[in-house]
Amino acid sequence: PWSKIILSGVFARTHRDEPVYTGETLREALLRNPAISRLNITQNPRWVRPSEFIDGFKLSISFAFEDPDRSNLKSLLKTNLFMFGAPVRAKRWVE
Repeated sequence: PWSKIILSGVFARTHRDEPVYTGETLREALLRNPAISRLNITQNPRWVRPSEFIDGFKLSISFAFEDPDRSNLKSLLKTNLFMFGAPVRAKRWVE
């Protein structure tokens, strides 16, 4: 069993003329959060919109992790998370 989460307000780039951050860069920034670094990530972070359609500076990402009893999800939803030096908001992914 696993859980999926969405993080909103994630910086996509530092300047408008730069490409959006890659999946690997997203993963590195995500894992700097102690609450996330201990999780077994089952789906790497990715933009919720295709990168070629991202024109702003902030967007949402999603990722999934092992969570047999849903306790990790409950904990993450209460945790202050940061990416690229800025706070992000966690919400449960809804299909």
